[in-house]
Amino acid sequence: MNRPITAEDTVVVRGKHLFKRDGSIFTIRGVAFPTPPEDDVGVFYNASAWLDILKQLRELDLQFNTVRLYRMDPLKVDYSEFIEGAAELGVYIIVPLTAASGGGVLDRTLPAPKCYKKSLFNYGANALTQYLKYPNVLGGVVGNEVMNDEASWLAAPCVRSYARNLKLFMDQLVQEKIVHRTLPLIYAAQDSSVLGGAEMDSDTIVKLTADYLTCGETGKGTIVADVAGDEAMTHGMQHFSENRFGMSPIDIFGINIESWCSSNADGLVTYLSLWKALQAISVPVIFSEMGCPHQLFDRDDPLHRNVEGTRDWAQVQYVMNEMRDTWAGFIAYTYDGGGNDFNMFTGGPWDGRNVLQPSQDFWNFKEQLDKLENVPPPEVQDIALPRRCSAVQADFISCCGGLRLFNDDKMQTFGFSAVLPVDVEVNDSIQQTQDGSPSEITKSFYTEISSAGLVLVLFSVLYTIQKWYVSSKLSSLRERSKLRGAGNTNTKYMSIEET
Repeated sequence: MNRPITAEDTVVVRGKHLFKRDGSIFTIRGVAFPTPPEDDVGVFYNASAWLDILKQLRELDLQFNTVRLYRMDPLKVDYSEFIEGAAELGVYIIVPLTAASGGGVLDRTLPAPKCYKKSLFNYGANALTQYLKYPNVLGGVVGNEVMNDEASWLAAPCVRSYARNLKLFMDQLVQEKIVHRTLPLIYAAQDSSVLGGAEMDSDTIVKLTADYLTCGETGKGTIVADVAGDEAMTHGMQHFSENRFGMSPIDIFGINIESWCSSNADGLVTYLSLWKALQAISVPVIFSEMGCPHQLFDRDDPLHRNVEGTRDWAQVQYVMNEMRDTWAGFIAYTYDGGGNDFNMFTGGPWDGRNVLQPSQDFWNFKEQLDKLENVPPPEVQDIALPRRCSAVQADFISCCGGLRLFNDDKMQTFGFSAVLPVDVEVNDSIQQTQDGSPSEITKSFYTEISSAGLVLVLFSVLYTIQKWYVSSKLSSLRERSKLRGAGNTNTKYMSIEET
């Protein structure tokens, strides 16, 4: 598990599983990375200190393979030293594709289409140009708990559109041979979201969320189904489709879950219920955060409860054994963060420089991972077709007061030409790295062209290609729409403004 990660170890999505390029199934066994503090520039970054966290986990002999990061700023910082160092340690990384502030925010308080601005696409596209060159960047999170109450569901089309546009962007990068793979896109849902009133249970809401973010307008299944298997496995091209506007927006569905708050079998009930609800989902499902708050663990069981609320992590065995046909892995929450209520290490909050000390909570987690040594991988399942969006829309209308969310054709579509030049931020100011030099985060995207004049020429050419490409695709789509006939309701969805 500690072998350095190379291009041959790139993880791709195929059906309901994650695979390495050699055809072996990959299962995420991860830990949430601590959130660094902020300084005058923004998110504090110290590559050596960040790597010290990973080295510490290796020295503690934790059998993990992935970390999920929450705060990064790829428009200002070059993370190559950390990412490459993680690859040498055999660690995959899940990165954020949104920001907490600035142009990279997907604002859940605004209804569609206002929640999706061009600056968000620019942020995500520029982030991808940095991350795609590293084989150990496993996936990117396009939204974290965006739709978790009634009001925020009106922002849901922005998540779909953002993910879809990033896929179109990566498609073009691959077609232009600028990069050789795409990055799986992840949405992290809250397990206890609210939708449709108190009568709807959380499992139903999670299932609806997954259906909404994975459904396709054409019903043709995940994109790998349209590509030859060997080609898809080699290049990770899980995004190509005959109708790119009919693709499943996300590739991996994540759930942030805080249940399993008991050291007896009561914790199993919630996991079993969710497992059954999601067995038909067409993409890999992971626990993007997993762990009960310390203050709730064994709260109602004084015979077992300790003062610290130390978790036993018994759910690890069930997720990776009995339920491994559905779960493609988990991210244990957390090394440090979450207001100290989820920490596995003591001495925090993390200062961004020094490692913390493991607690009994960590040792319990390590013990559970050690037990997985001889667990066989899940059996490969047939590629499942996602639900048609028209069927999912009917579910929303039935359950949720006529909520209509499928306005894909009314949402903004940003494309290749919208990406900003290397050193221009969304506010047209020059980007600076922490040492004050111009950022080079996208130099691989521009094949290391150093002349500003050549870059401008390249953008001019690509802009012309983009206009031709979009125009031809839209014409093709209109012709196919006419052939299908005006009565085909599967390709017609109403916008939010029409509700």
